[in-house]
This record gives sequence, structure tokens and C-alpha cells, in this order.
Amino acid sequence: MRVELAGLENRAGRFTHEYAAGELVLDDDRVVLTGTPKVSGCISRAEHRVVVEGEFTAAAEVECDRCLQPVELPISSDFRVEYVTAETYKSRETAELGQEDLTLSIFDGEFIDVDEIVREQLLLAIPTHAICQDSCKGFCPVCGADKNAADCNCNATEIDPRWMGLRDLRF
Repeated sequence: MRVELAGLENRAGRFTHEYAAGELVLDDDRVVLTGTPKVSGCISRAEHRVVVEGEFTAAAEVECDRCLQPVELPISSDFRVEYVTAETYKSRETAELGQEDLTLSIFDGEFIDVDEIVREQLLLAIPTHAICQDSCKGFCPVCGADKNAADCNCNATEIDPRWMGLRDLRF
């Protein structure tokens, strides 16, 4: 969804969009959108700066980090992104980035791509570690069996031969 800045009335506007299946491409093989992502917010323009604020909700499926089973996660987040043109950014006299520059992006001055904001914010909102349940046992390190489905008879206490000399050193 692109918002043309020339079409904004009173230098501000609101947007709402519900994405159809397959409309929002994440370009991340680890994440599959299972629900219908929704975004809403407002865009305001002042001088050489455009501010986009909003919120989104979605549901995504990722793999459990222990057993690789699918885990469905509800995702929601608020966002605030500021845009300036390349000329405005170059005219700034700062030598280093400050905290306020972390939400600053450069654009061409004609339109804002809300899909790109949602894609970026959605990927940032997905947790780095997902576990299907707190009691997930994962895989057996010896035979690779899923320990949640059945217990194996492997001796998981095998010691790497390179560390065998340290076994006898006890304090």
C-alpha cells in the first residue's frame, strides 16, 4: 500500500488496511503468516519531514527451537517512523547518529510504502527464540528422535573423547 503525499489533505491523513492472503511477502523462510495482518495509523507532513505512526496485528507460524514443530504466535506492535528527503538528510550537520536517528528513514519525497514498514516491524516483533511448550524436550543428541513423542534408550551422557582426561579431575 502506497500513500501519495500529494494527496494528503491538511498535511495529514489516516490509513487502514487488511492484507489478503499472500499480499504481504516477508522474504523470510522461517516465518509463515497464518492470520490476516491488519495495519492502521496516520501520516503527517511538516516541512521536510513525514511522520508515520500506527499499529499492526498478525498471526505467524515459526518452528520451535527445540523440536522444530510449528508454533503459532500472535504478533502486534506499535510503530513510529520518520522520513526525510535525501537532500534534507545531507544538509544536517551531525557527525554521529543519535537516539532520535534510529527511527529516521530517507525517501524520495513523493510517497510512503506502508507495506515496507509493516514488513520490517513484523519481522522485528517476532521473538528470536520460540518454544512450543515450556516442557518441550527437543531431540535426542545421539539418535535424533523427538523426545516429546517417545523416549529413546540412548545414553545421552556420552562424553566427548577430547574431554575424557578432565573426567578424573574432581575437586
